Amino acid sequence: MNNPLQPPNPTIAAAVVTAMTNEEALSTTRMTTGDQYFVFAITTTRAEYVIRMTDAQHKKNFISAIDWQKKLIPLGIPLAKFIHADLEGQYSPFPALLMMRLPGDDLCNIYSDLSASDKNNLAKEMVKIQSATDLLPDGLGYGILSSYDHITEDKSWYDFLINRLRLFLDIIKKNAVFDPGLVMEVIAKAQDIEEELRKIRARPFLWDASERNVIVYQGKISGIVDVDDMCFGDPLFVIALTYTALENEGYDTLYPDYWAENLQLDESAQRRLAFYRLFYAIVFMRKHSMTTTNNQKINFDTLRLKAIFQQALTRMKKFDV
Repeated sequence: MNNPLQPPNPTIAAAVVTAMTNEEALSTTRMTTGDQYFVFAITTTRAEYVIRMTDAQHKKNFISAIDWQKKLIPLGIPLAKFIHADLEGQYSPFPALLMMRLPGDDLCNIYSDLSASDKNNLAKEMVKIQSATDLLPDGLGYGILSSYDHITEDKSWYDFLINRLRLFLDIIKKNAVFDPGLVMEVIAKAQDIEEELRKIRARPFLWDASERNVIVYQGKISGIVDVDDMCFGDPLFVIALTYTALENEGYDTLYPDYWAENLQLDESAQRRLAFYRLFYAIVFMRKHSMTTTNNQKINFDTLRLKAIFQQALTRMKKFDV
């Protein structure tokens, strides 16, 4: 932040919302969601809002979020629409985006209260939402990108995955919590299906609409939040993230099971999904012990993560020729 000793706090957030809406703030609560930003739920005399705040260095992410809304909302994708933006520090030193608070809660927060039928219905909704992005053109590059103009050196989906794994290998070596040999096993599995991964189109999809960022109300998806970028590649990737995140939190995996089932995946797709679940086990190992942009320390159950990895590896080996 511009002043690391004083990041955005409830008092600053409330003052910004009051300036934006001309409504008195009655209560302000720091929300725990989001690794990148400071997020506050604010109740005023007239409505309930959510405000996202960051520093000038990350303002570009807010700009891309606004741009993606212009592309996605007309497709029928239920994003939480921004109603005010302060990107130039008019109301505080921190760029901010304001939206109405959607009814409901993050899927992960109410997951244990859902029935199997609820999870199936939500999965069907998500299939429709994700399929709407098919109306967008393919990207010129692969991976998680802020815009169509953002082109990386990854010229194929395989390149993106391999380069990420090599990055994770270096981080895991430095952290010395997990065996770097596990990453090498995943790299070997990627090389086994390299030809298949290189054939994947650069299709845009909502890569972070997993067990988080999906707001559920009365058994239905009321909206999706925090879409600052899109991933270009294989849409099965987000299902694997959802699987791993739920497993990491000790939940069942009925929701992604139904999600995959509704897509009627052929053997090739099932193999890729199995690989992505293995990939994401490494992602979570890499995230363990890191400090997020908004100063939150991430700590996972290391034994559980190791078990998730071994289960994913066993699942992947079933596809060995």
